[in-house]
Amino acid sequence: MRKPASSAVALLAVGALALSACGAPKSSTGGSDGTDGKAPALAALNEKPRAELKEGGQVRFSISYLPPNWNTDSIDGNGVDNDRIEKFVLPVNFLYKEDASFEPNKSYLESYDVQEPKDGKGQVITLHLNPKAKWNSGRTIDWTDYEATWKANNGSNPAFKPATTDGFAEIASVAKGEKDTDVVVTFKKSYPDWSSILDSAMPKEGVATPEAYNTGWTTFKPEWHTGPFTFEKLDKAQLTLTLKRNDKWWGDKPLLDKVSFRQLETPANVNAFANNEIDVVDTMINATAVNTAKKRSDADIRAAGSRQWRHFTFNSKAGNLADQNVRQAIVKATNREAIAKSDLVGLPVNPSELMTGNHFFLPGQEGYKDNSGDFKYDVEAAKKQLDDAGWKLPEGKTIREKDGKPLQVKYTMLTGVPTSENEGKLLQKDLAAVGIDLKFVNIAPDDMNKNLTAHSFEIMAFTWQGTPYPMNNIRQIYGAKTAGADVPSESNYAQLVNPEIEKLIPQADTESDVAKRRDLTNQVDKMIWDEVHTLPIYRRIGYTAAPKNLANYGSATFKTLPPENIGYTK
Repeated sequence: MRKPASSAVALLAVGALALSACGAPKSSTGGSDGTDGKAPALAALNEKPRAELKEGGQVRFSISYLPPNWNTDSIDGNGVDNDRIEKFVLPVNFLYKEDASFEPNKSYLESYDVQEPKDGKGQVITLHLNPKAKWNSGRTIDWTDYEATWKANNGSNPAFKPATTDGFAEIASVAKGEKDTDVVVTFKKSYPDWSSILDSAMPKEGVATPEAYNTGWTTFKPEWHTGPFTFEKLDKAQLTLTLKRNDKWWGDKPLLDKVSFRQLETPANVNAFANNEIDVVDTMINATAVNTAKKRSDADIRAAGSRQWRHFTFNSKAGNLADQNVRQAIVKATNREAIAKSDLVGLPVNPSELMTGNHFFLPGQEGYKDNSGDFKYDVEAAKKQLDDAGWKLPEGKTIREKDGKPLQVKYTMLTGVPTSENEGKLLQKDLAAVGIDLKFVNIAPDDMNKNLTAHSFEIMAFTWQGTPYPMNNIRQIYGAKTAGADVPSESNYAQLVNPEIEKLIPQADTESDVAKRRDLTNQVDKMIWDEVHTLPIYRRIGYTAAPKNLANYGSATFKTLPPENIGYTK
């Protein structure tokens, strides 16, 4: 079991941008540069059967940062880059299709059974694990790993520091079935998105105690991992993790000899690709990056809709942002479409079509409603709200005041990250028009997570990444740490805990009627808009640069392929 997949689950360290492909046409299995102005494909992975690919070679990936904690369930390991790496070295029970449906990954999971709630008993899911699947320590992956993972993540022991307890807290028990490799998971009620938390497990040795869970993964322990690849070395000088073929792997032999992940900021990553120093750049965020990547002679730009969305997070406990009227006025004063247009200049997209008015569903997804309501761009409405709240503009001055205190807020800018810098400058201009003084606080991109978790910021722009489960795991970002708690979840960086949202979360988590569940989720979304927890800016296309002969890797909305099938054409 890993962290529940939510509509906004994974933090992207340097704030890369991406677009949902909901409503896009049939997928392209090859590359596409996305420059024809058409809606993006659902997948551009250059899919090829293994028989057409050769053995050997290496793929050198770029990532935003090397994770500080290899435990992807933990609050400081909950990142997109870590999530990418774990697909090579931790269990992956399900492979997803273009429509977000899934099937068992037979290397880890032979089959599963679903028993709906009856006779007062909650939903029961039985996983029939592949008995050949082992941790690198040599021990068989079994039901005890799932039990230990559940106990570490369910919130029963506050000493554990998971990114979220959602989903795990809905489990009543994890038990052995007929065999040690049969995992019987009984939920307290119905849990429609059960697959989101049963898609993996951690080794019991690595999650048995808070110490092991919280800090034991700060160094890479191969014995706590598994999969087609395993640890070779971590070069701290070059900021590169290298994995090699795992000789203990029981599945199809990996086609590649090695894969590596090198920490590179933008635009260094794209320049490295153009110079043949790395082989893959994911989520290129502007036209300059795409055009630079195209300079490589064998470059293939693979474009498909991703699930990432750009936003501002507001720290409701910090300075003048503690005033809800100030937060609401900032939203009304912010020209989100102008920000999108500026960020996306040169790309073949229409920014007006990329705006989103929902924190859970993206336009085109079932359940989507624009709940922004009264929070559309409206400068005069922003001014009036500030006036009514006592924030007056003294004659001859440009900054509003209340009780002699100027209306100043702070924006944490990631230096060297163009999107963060651009969005900050545009926000500053918008807020100045209504009498709000926006000051910049510059930090290095590597310090982003630290500032978020320490709540040492007021406004910050970054990216959340969605999953196939838009209604799951509301609590992670928008709720309390656990049901009934009055402290925010570890990933609730806005530090807002709304009692009304807390009442709706368990209903949305367990409602089996899809229509009712969508309605509950939209009720929560309206409250989030009103609270001004997070302001969505826009969603974006994902562009991946790769060599033309690299198969079974690229850009996709939901579809996943096993990493052992990544390889080069003959």
